Amino acid sequence: MENLFRFIVRYHMFLFFTVFESLAVYMIMQSSSFRHSAVMARIDAAKGVVQGRISALRSYFFLESVNDELAEANRNLMSEITRLKELPAVRESEFNDSVPRGFDYIRARVVENTLNRKHNKIILDAGKNQGVVRDMGVISSDGVVGTVDRVHQNFSTVTSLLNPTREINGKIKRTGSYGPLSWSGKDIRHTDMSGVPQHIVLEKGDSVVTSGHSLAFPEGIFIGTVDTFFVDKGATYKIRIRLNNDFRGLYHVYVITNFYKQEFDSIKQISLK
Repeated sequence: MENLFRFIVRYHMFLFFTVFESLAVYMIMQSSSFRHSAVMARIDAAKGVVQGRISALRSYFFLESVNDELAEANRNLMSEITRLKELPAVRESEFNDSVPRGFDYIRARVVENTLNRKHNKIILDAGKNQGVVRDMGVISSDGVVGTVDRVHQNFSTVTSLLNPTREINGKIKRTGSYGPLSWSGKDIRHTDMSGVPQHIVLEKGDSVVTSGHSLAFPEGIFIGTVDTFFVDKGATYKIRIRLNNDFRGLYHVYVITNFYKQEFDSIKQISLK
């Protein structure tokens, strides 16, 4: 928005300059035919620049509309991919459009995002009215973002992955090894993974994805890649994960709806009695 503001200010300054120059030109045009032709050439050039500025301004707002359309298309694509992943569990003869999908996605925008605190939060422009509830997972097109913490009518607060109070379970995709991820509070481009046994052969660059052992995230959502690792206390690895998401540039995100969460919560509540 700051760039847009600067653009508009400069654009209006240019228009004012053009008006005053036109007044001066009018006075000069009264003096000679030679000056008249030269001035007309300058006017044509100035008109071309003005039209270019107007075209650029229109393009800016058109680009915003295109971005929204792409974000919606991406949401639909993610929903379809999740649906297709679940199909092997269904017999082909039973497949039809009524097959329930475990997850769907609510599109939202980031309106505030802290990065320089120990407990970072994100505010989204989607809340109860849009179907968001507490503990839903949040992702972007680049990977995991966090989980919903508080929900209001049209806004919600997300506990960012850059927050040591929020742990999620990750999986080394190549080996299938699981472990919790937790942010150290220092580097916004990295998080730490623990609990992977030392007999597992790790490689730098191994992909880390969501494990699927959570109602917040489907299995296989990209988190990042293995950067460095060492054996911690002689039993398991301490793994440094480079996050795929650049949290400094978050804008369009997707809140994950799990259709089975309510049923699971009911069963869990009964079993704990």
